[in-house]
Amino acid sequence: MQLTIWSLPPLITTILAVVAYQRAQMRNQVPGVYALKLLFASLVFWSGGQTLGTLVADPTAQQLIRKVTYLGITLTPVAWFVFAITYAQRILRVSRRTLNLVSLVPATTFALALTNDFHGLVWRTTYNVKIDGFSGFVVEHGLWFYVNVAYSYALILAATSILLFALTQFRQHARTIVAAVLAPLVGIAANGFYLSPLNLSPWFDLTTVGFLLGVLILDHSILRNGVLTTVPIVRDRVVEQLSDPVLVIDERGRILDANQSAMEYWITNGGSLLHGNISSLARNVPIASLRDPLTNSEVTIRDRIYEVAATTLDSSNPEADVALVFRDMTERRKAEKQLRELKDELERMAHTDALTNMYNRRYFIQRLTEEFERGRRHGMSLAVLIFDLDHFKQINDTYGHDMGDAVLVSIADVVNEVKRVSDVACRLGGEEFALLLPETNRAGAVHLAQRLRQGIEDYPYKERCGEDMNVTASVGVATLSPQMQDPAGILKTADRALYEAKNSGRNRVCIDRG
Repeated sequence: MQLTIWSLPPLITTILAVVAYQRAQMRNQVPGVYALKLLFASLVFWSGGQTLGTLVADPTAQQLIRKVTYLGITLTPVAWFVFAITYAQRILRVSRRTLNLVSLVPATTFALALTNDFHGLVWRTTYNVKIDGFSGFVVEHGLWFYVNVAYSYALILAATSILLFALTQFRQHARTIVAAVLAPLVGIAANGFYLSPLNLSPWFDLTTVGFLLGVLILDHSILRNGVLTTVPIVRDRVVEQLSDPVLVIDERGRILDANQSAMEYWITNGGSLLHGNISSLARNVPIASLRDPLTNSEVTIRDRIYEVAATTLDSSNPEADVALVFRDMTERRKAEKQLRELKDELERMAHTDALTNMYNRRYFIQRLTEEFERGRRHGMSLAVLIFDLDHFKQINDTYGHDMGDAVLVSIADVVNEVKRVSDVACRLGGEEFALLLPETNRAGAVHLAQRLRQGIEDYPYKERCGEDMNVTASVGVATLSPQMQDPAGILKTADRALYEAKNSGRNRVCIDRG
């Protein structure tokens, strides 16, 4: 064992990486933090291995430690790339297959490092040097080592470029942008100096010094002050946790992005929404209408009704991507339908006689007023029938009021059979009824009145009421005349005709000629 000043840089880096890992561990809810944890863990492995390498003097032990240290060396650029992609995932999609391909060269490097004794592709030879009592380990690298170095540099630079682009899109503070870009570049610069001819201490890997600075930058700018605690978190909490489905589509309707709710609602049988077309979900709705921010479209998707609100992601570009928020209106539409049906039912009840299901006096007067004004204005004919059941009190007294009610319901059947669709039939009260006959002259009114009277007399009451009864009605007929000044006039005329029919023997039709 040996303890020298050369152990301090990797040891301090290891300690700081552990502290940073613990701080990241407390932020597990933050998107992308798992990649930072992997990065810090890789640095712990790398710098920790270097620390052990400076503490032992035995070449065999140093060789073994170096092999194991390659796990941290190869994982570090991959972890940085994964972090950058995770942070930028809403503006840049990378598939799992791509991530696997990215890891192929690092995995190969680690495997070759473990088996280097058989091929020498990672390092050709190694030898020890003695400097002021310190036993250093000098390595002459093999071909694959430089392949891995070039690949690692390219991967770190690509990840840093992606992160830089994402940060500018999210409008981060300039200091945060500089810090996030500077951290990996410091590590690359230190590693480049270590491999260059300018390095006068080839037995000591200065890369850990660069990573020491990089860890400090990442810890201060990302975990304490910035990158993960602003826009992506807000986006994740607002968009990903929205109960409303959210899709992003391009000008052709292709689905570019979808939040978790959309995935859960509309993905079946292991399929995917991404890169499909919105028309496969929102059928019979033009894509142009869905993309129009001024139009709130309504679509039906899998038996659910959605109101769609569109937001253009670049108002200066008419072909820019559009975010669609789908608000589930199914229950609201059902409630609105039930409310309309209830309102219609209440209106019907307000205008309808509960026993016979015919219109009541109030509705009859309302319609009579309308038809009276229309008839006078346009010179159209109008007739009113009022009829009353003969000796109805005897039916109630003989058979009871339940039987009397059954007879009244039977009368409603007769009226509905005789009248036209445009006619308005009502129960004025008790055993008195009325019919409003629009566009009907005197002859037509008398003809319908006779049919009605005969229908009441011939109705098979025994089938409905259980008793064979003799029921007849007296009918009064009135038609619109120029002398009538208001609807009450035609109603009074029909009432006079009814009393005439009663007084002249009942079971007959009379028309007032006054």
